[in-house]
Amino acid sequence: MIAYFNGRYLDRDEVAVSPDDRGFLFADGLYEVIRSYEGRLFETAAHLERLARGARDLRFRETDFGDLTEVAETLVAGNGLVEGDATVYLQVTRGVAPRTHRFPPEGTPLTVFASARPFTPHVEEMEHGVEVILVPDRRWARCDLKTIGLLPNVLAHQEAMDAGASEALFLREGVLTEGTHSNVLAVLGGEVVTPPLTGAILGGITRAVVLELCRELHVPVREEPLPVERAERAEEVMIVGTTVEVTPVLRFLNGGFKAAGPGPVTRRLQAALRNRVRPA
Repeated sequence: MIAYFNGRYLDRDEVAVSPDDRGFLFADGLYEVIRSYEGRLFETAAHLERLARGARDLRFRETDFGDLTEVAETLVAGNGLVEGDATVYLQVTRGVAPRTHRFPPEGTPLTVFASARPFTPHVEEMEHGVEVILVPDRRWARCDLKTIGLLPNVLAHQEAMDAGASEALFLREGVLTEGTHSNVLAVLGGEVVTPPLTGAILGGITRAVVLELCRELHVPVREEPLPVERAERAEEVMIVGTTVEVTPVLRFLNGGFKAAGPGPVTRRLQAALRNRVRPA
């Protein structure tokens, strides 16, 4: 498999990251995962705009990553991934410099890495639904930035795996924020309710598309705090994201929500997203 590293395409096994890289030492970096359907990248511009916003907020010396569109397309084609599903991973760190908490010297180049690989959709989970657990949200106050510092997410997701669940949903002072790699939506009284965009959640690309689809389908939407007690009374709960697309939640293993099966709003959104990502 070929990868992209600091302006060069090379065999993935030839990529060598410096031990002084800020991403390695401090998790001082950002990343994006872009889905590819039959060789077509989905919402690339939105992903790169989110990457640019993160770079601005983290005060990276460069904040324009438009050239990564061509990089992503080249990796999909060059790795023979134009048929079926794939994902492209992009990562940008503050670069290589002697270890110190202050920013590197002016002119230090960013480290840019990208790779692509086949992806197998979670068809059974999307069709039949998943179980999730609720965990305390112990992350930092800027979860709206897609940084590579994902240890709390990793620990929470492993806790879900250990419990036999597919995902963990974070709770902050009794209010649902998001999953370890997904956003959460609930259907209450026929309306889709999802937490608003604050520092507590990532503005998911799929989340934005799904909310747009809700409006196209004339499904009412509210972006407002979602206390767990309210979510437990929902008619439907779903998680959405680049890899999970729209996946119905059947049960909170350590909470009060339980559904007999995927609900009608979830099914409509699944169908609408499928039509969006796989146009005829």
